[in-house]
Amino acid sequence: MAQSEKKTWKENEAPVGRWIAVTVFAIVVGSLIGAVLGVIIKFLPVWGEGSVLAPFEQFFVTVSSFAGIYICFVLGLKWFCKTSMKSFMFGRDRKPDVKNALIAGGLLFAGMLVTTLISAKNISYEHQSIGTVLLNILFCVMFLWIQTSTEEIIFRGIWLRAPYHNDIPVLPKGLLFAAISSLLFMTAHLYNPEIKALSFGIDLILGALSYFISAFMMYVCNLLIGGMEAGLIFHFINNFYCMVISREEVSVLANPTILVDHSKQNTGTQEFFIEMGMYILPLAYLLWHRYRSNRSLN
Repeated sequence: MAQSEKKTWKENEAPVGRWIAVTVFAIVVGSLIGAVLGVIIKFLPVWGEGSVLAPFEQFFVTVSSFAGIYICFVLGLKWFCKTSMKSFMFGRDRKPDVKNALIAGGLLFAGMLVTTLISAKNISYEHQSIGTVLLNILFCVMFLWIQTSTEEIIFRGIWLRAPYHNDIPVLPKGLLFAAISSLLFMTAHLYNPEIKALSFGIDLILGALSYFISAFMMYVCNLLIGGMEAGLIFHFINNFYCMVISREEVSVLANPTILVDHSKQNTGTQEFFIEMGMYILPLAYLLWHRYRSNRSLN
């Protein structure tokens, strides 16, 4: 291959078997490393009652478990597929489109604010101290990306790259693996207490499907932008919002948020339509950006 030839999202033509090896290595070995890190962190003498760090014990234990997997992905990509994490996420000869991903992420954040205002009657202020709020913001900014990026690698990065000889597909070709990866994402999140707290029937089904919608939209936005930056930013913004600004009363995210949503009924149905609505503007913006970019090339 000529030195000057540009590649999109690939550094080498690693076969699918190597991508499977990377994934197994990262999840199995990384989970073991993360478990050890979690035990070490849990027994640190900083979480005692009355400590300013006490509300963040679960956060650091959780982040440490994802840190082990992330580290093993970095090593596995280098050892098995001869590529770097940066190249894996954005492509070797492609400059990440951070600007448009951030604009789309800002639209997502605005949508989340609107949904919070709609549910205002069920939301209460948690009376957190300013110090706790600031620490929560600081820790999330510094460490939350480890958890969100690791999930993006597992549920979208590998599924964007491995089935297509390392090259990102285009619409509509990528929709099959968008659906498969989104089903896996939904299944992995069915154990969250938010789902377990829902009633049976259509509310439970729609609550579960809300995870599918979120994952599917992030995958499609990655297809539109041409790399993983959309999903990385969207996932971080979503979790940051739920860990700093407002969370559900029953939630796997236990950080001391400023607000708590105490909605009790039809929360699964509500979450489904919220997820649908939140992604309309980011998706529309990236569709328009893709259309404009294609026109400029013609």
